[in-house]
Amino acid sequence: METRTRNTIVLMPDDRLLEVSYYCSDLRLSEHEKAVATQLVIQLDDCICSMKIDLSSSSNKNTLERIVQNKVILTKGHLC
Repeated sequence: METRTRNTIVLMPDDRLLEVSYYCSDLRLSEHEKAVATQLVIQLDDCICSMKIDLSSSSNKNTLERIVQNKVILTKGHLC
């Protein structure tokens, strides 16, 4: 499943605001994986992180943003 690039603002615990881009892609997944999952690609500045997520999560914008925000906060804004 391919989605267009979206942006979101993440409020960090130290009150910094970070602009993050994200999209879903299944180009690197096997045919079997494509049926149940997709790859979420998150970009912050020049760092890129990708993670496999449930296909059902990728269709809900709010769920995707929550995943992105949690990932950025947990890594303290350092995806690399």
